[in-house]
Amino acid sequence: MTPERSAAGPPGTRPFEADGPPVRVGRIDFVNCFPLYHYFERELAARGVSATVVNGFPSDLNRMLVEGAIDIALPSSIAFARDAAGLVLLPHVSISSFGAVDSIQLFSRVPSHEVTRVALTEKSATSVCLLRILCREWGIAPEFVAWEGTFAEVLAACDGMLLIGDDALRALRAGVFPYHLDLGEAWHDATGLHMVYAVCAARRDFAAARPAAAAAVGASLLASRDDCAAQPQATAAAAAQLYDFSASFLERYFDRLKFGFAPEYRAGLREFYRRAVEVG
Repeated sequence: MTPERSAAGPPGTRPFEADGPPVRVGRIDFVNCFPLYHYFERELAARGVSATVVNGFPSDLNRMLVEGAIDIALPSSIAFARDAAGLVLLPHVSISSFGAVDSIQLFSRVPSHEVTRVALTEKSATSVCLLRILCREWGIAPEFVAWEGTFAEVLAACDGMLLIGDDALRALRAGVFPYHLDLGEAWHDATGLHMVYAVCAARRDFAAARPAAAAAVGASLLASRDDCAAQPQATAAAAAQLYDFSASFLERYFDRLKFGFAPEYRAGLREFYRRAVEVG
């Protein structure tokens, strides 16, 4: 997690609204979001806004955002595209990588280009779409099946499985599979571009009614990210107290993640959308 220029104001400023009910903010229940949220509520309070943070898997938060159960979240890139008519992009935040990401992996019993049947996670539509894009790039057409049964049952029925988030990190750390492929690295090898896994978005009606609060959320996420990037060892140590990973493991992992949304990130997202249309 290298420092990136933030659009957030200086600490202690209160440029936004000072009243209104708490903003309902979705937080992806993976360790990758720790830098965005570690200081988030402190930074948001400094801007005169309060929040109720709702934890969940990406697919659950995507649904809650569309249904109006939360106001702002980091929907997966595919989920945002599907429901863009009802959402507004908060333009400075994403979850991305430029190369390997570690937490999106195709694990397999055979080399990745030889897999014939892949069990898919239901936790993120973007990761599934990315795998389909990459298989098309490689010229292979494995059977994709929904994840059913226990881990052992899935492993017996399929020669590959897609894991994301903390599940992927644990499997990577355990080293139980003979082969694994980092989808962020594979995307970079194929395109030379950033891969944007999730964007920051607000419900369109919320952003219209409370634009200052929406802007405050985006600024506070970035301010938290900046504080964490400025002290990587302390950030990793704090995260290690909440998640079952070592501080050294998390420091390396956080360094891979990118949270900005500069033009080069948007170029990667546009290419991802173009290829997503091609694979249906």
